[in-house]
Amino acid sequence: MSNREQGFTLIEALVALMIASTALVVLMGRLGSSADIQHSLYVYEVALESAQNKIAELSLASVNSDEQQGTMEAGDMQLQWRSWSEKTMLDGFVRLNVTVQAANEPEVTVFLYREVQ
Repeated sequence: MSNREQGFTLIEALVALMIASTALVVLMGRLGSSADIQHSLYVYEVALESAQNKIAELSLASVNSDEQQGTMEAGDMQLQWRSWSEKTMLDGFVRLNVTVQAANEPEVTVFLYREVQ
């Protein structure tokens, strides 16, 4: 038997530290992308709710074929909205469209079929 002491060599310890640090870097990257996804979902939720509110508001008014647009504030952010109506293949019905977009985010579109009176 040899008198060699048991334990980790310097190389083994450095390899273990390198593996652990690589795993931590990957984990931190995942946490960052998770926060980005969570923020995008929050913005989408606010934009969708705002679009639904705007289409409900516009559906109470008389049918207007002109395009309308404006800004609104919701959930501590400025949103751009746009509405327009389209003729449908069904006589007596129009499609009312509303899009809402936050800065640097994709736009959210909702629509409602409505009878023309």
